[in-house]
Amino acid sequence: MAPRKRPETRKTPEVVVCPKSKRNRSPREQEPEAKKLCVKGPGSSRRFDSGCLWAGLASLQVPPPCRSVVRALHHHKLGKAAWPSLQQCLQQSFVHSLASYRIFHKAAPFDRRATSLAWHPTHPNTLAVGSKGGDIMLWNFGIKDKPTFIEGIGAGGSITGLKFNPLNTNQFFTSSMEGTTRLQDFQGNTLQVFTSYSTYDFWFCSLDVSAKSRVVVTGDNVGHVILLNMDGRELISVLMEPSC
Repeated sequence: MAPRKRPETRKTPEVVVCPKSKRNRSPREQEPEAKKLCVKGPGSSRRFDSGCLWAGLASLQVPPPCRSVVRALHHHKLGKAAWPSLQQCLQQSFVHSLASYRIFHKAAPFDRRATSLAWHPTHPNTLAVGSKGGDIMLWNFGIKDKPTFIEGIGAGGSITGLKFNPLNTNQFFTSSMEGTTRLQDFQGNTLQVFTSYSTYDFWFCSLDVSAKSRVVVTGDNVGHVILLNMDGRELISVLMEPSC
């Protein structure tokens, strides 16, 4: 008898499923996979939670600490470092040095808060300070002499702006809630009134002086900006319209 032939067994074709690349996946398919990393199951432990936390923190790019301001500035000049990284380096070096700062000198001549400060343009140890009561102090902290003190009018006389006169550093400009912008000296004399309001409803709240252009600019509480020359003649007056 001839041997029987065994029936051929057909092999079932194997289907190989290739995973989709992240680019070909839809956003809905990507969400569950991302959530698997940090889903807390019933048997999860603190160790799993901390590992998930560290995995998230590892993805954050923390900039390295700045070790040398000179090196950072050199790299910026060579084009190897952008301005934000240089700025961050300068900020870090300043913050790290704050622990070594100490109070050098202290004075408390006012009975109200100090509202404005101005360094002397030629004497680095000299400072002018204005108060909420209109008092002004010229303080040279390099010597032990008593500071020069000019008494103000009290309530309603707050000094809102204070600048030395670049043409004569024995004089200074002030703007105040009294409603004036004026030129004074440290003997307490008012040399010239540049702008003035006769009512307390309006006052001047800002002041600056340009030595190069020889002009004074002041602004009031309702949005007027006034530009004057050193003789007190008004050059420009502009009303800053609200942006709405």
